[in-house]
Amino acid sequence: MFQSTLVLIVLFSITYRWSISMNSYSGQAKPKMFGDYEAQRHWMEITFNLRINDWYRNTSDNDLNYWGLDYPPLTAYHSFLMGYLADSIDPSFVKLHESRGLENEKHKLFMRLTVLVFDLLIFFPSVVLILNQMFFKLNATNEQNNDKRSKKDDLAQKSDYLASLFFILLNPTLVLIDHGHFQYNSISLGLMQLSFYFSLSYKSTKSIKKLNTMRLMFCAFFFCLALNYKQMELYHALPIFFFLLAICLKSNIFSYGLFLLTIIGSTVIFTFGILWYPYLNEGFDSVTQVLIRIFPINRGLFEDKVANLWCSLSPILKLKQNFASENLAKISFVITIIFNLPSSLNLLFKPSRQRFLLALIISALTFYLFSFQVHEKSIIISTVPACLLVNFYPQLVSWFILIANFSMLPLFIKDGLILPFITTSVLFNLIVYVYYHSKKLESGDRFWLCLTQLAPQKFSKFNEKIFKLLYFMSLSGMLVLTVCSLAIRPPQNLPDLWTLLICVYSFVHFIFFLCLFNLIQLTLKNNDLIITEKELEKSQRLFFNFESILTEKTKIL
Repeated sequence: MFQSTLVLIVLFSITYRWSISMNSYSGQAKPKMFGDYEAQRHWMEITFNLRINDWYRNTSDNDLNYWGLDYPPLTAYHSFLMGYLADSIDPSFVKLHESRGLENEKHKLFMRLTVLVFDLLIFFPSVVLILNQMFFKLNATNEQNNDKRSKKDDLAQKSDYLASLFFILLNPTLVLIDHGHFQYNSISLGLMQLSFYFSLSYKSTKSIKKLNTMRLMFCAFFFCLALNYKQMELYHALPIFFFLLAICLKSNIFSYGLFLLTIIGSTVIFTFGILWYPYLNEGFDSVTQVLIRIFPINRGLFEDKVANLWCSLSPILKLKQNFASENLAKISFVITIIFNLPSSLNLLFKPSRQRFLLALIISALTFYLFSFQVHEKSIIISTVPACLLVNFYPQLVSWFILIANFSMLPLFIKDGLILPFITTSVLFNLIVYVYYHSKKLESGDRFWLCLTQLAPQKFSKFNEKIFKLLYFMSLSGMLVLTVCSLAIRPPQNLPDLWTLLICVYSFVHFIFFLCLFNLIQLTLKNNDLIITEKELEKSQRLFFNFESILTEKTKIL
């Protein structure tokens, strides 16, 4: 039953993605620049036809003003691979100069299939691996404890596993951007989730030092791959850094910890060296050119309309007009680091798996809200780790996903993805509500689980009423703004009125979520989620054992 349900979930998720891909894509029939779909196709054209050292340079055959390559080398290598495959299917797909703006059903089928295939190859397996680690720990352990667990508990835990898998794969923000708008975010996010998996797999046990070393080495390796596919994975860099540093510090930094730190550092240097070798071999100027393309400070503080601090303040302060880009970059960098410090330092001094996952959400959201050169699509970098905790903060996570999806409404309107936006948003939140509300009836106050952590038990009912009121007010505001955006033409002197209101409305929500996720992380006890003092001795029987893996009592000598 479990395996057949798992297969059905995967098949439904594939069908779900393919149904979204049947709609329009970014820039469809909109010359002369088109959109992200054409950008991805153009990168295949450039990487397939030009020398590797000309991929990031402005030449007669590579006009950087026309969707010049602006992602790290691994994206370029992926584009080359896709270009080679495209040429073998139909050379017109990547014919230099002549393929610009190519739009036909055969090419659309090819492009859509490539996204789906990489979902199946990288993103889906990474989700399954993480959930296996979070829920099942080790199959052998489960088999040993079958006689100690009731059949009812076993079914409930498997049900939660399948529900989490289903909700993660349904994440509307990721599916709409990759399979609707058109991008390959699932590759970088899948690689990052593999990094999460190896970091969560670490066990503070003396007998498995070699295995632990391999786990941390692979954690660093997959993080480097993700970062070299999309530079926005820097949003997850601080939690990864502080969690690995905490492991090294807790493992006796003067012996085994120093060895781990050396292995991690060597892995990072080696991976970057291999991926950047063609440009390092050409010299400093070649590397500089790639870095300029990857971090384009001259583009400004943000792209289009983004639900972050800078876009919300710009109508009043005119930031782009009154401040130099270099100064804004420095200011945004300092503010981003400051807002990341509480979560990062808490993770460093009290490292645990739950704090690590929460810190990933906090860091990604902080970068989105305060960093430089943010796109509206970058919100998905925080929604993916958030979905990993949907089984434990169901209402909070589903609300966050809903707002994140809503924040991209202007983009979906421009891309002609209104119907997919509405259906995916409603479907995700409705299924989450139905499943976890039924669980709440069985196990008490679980739907708003964060409330039991943040406030005394005697205030739980009052706090739940407050949260429900805020939630329904939030839904009402989203509904009103959606109807206005679709049905009411804005004043001629304020053509971006609805777009700006959506951005500000979403920004206020994101600040609320940032504060809430920080409070949850900072108020965690030493024993992680669902682990009580009485349950510590039974912790090996729990599928989702979030107990602290690094304490002073379990130092590795």
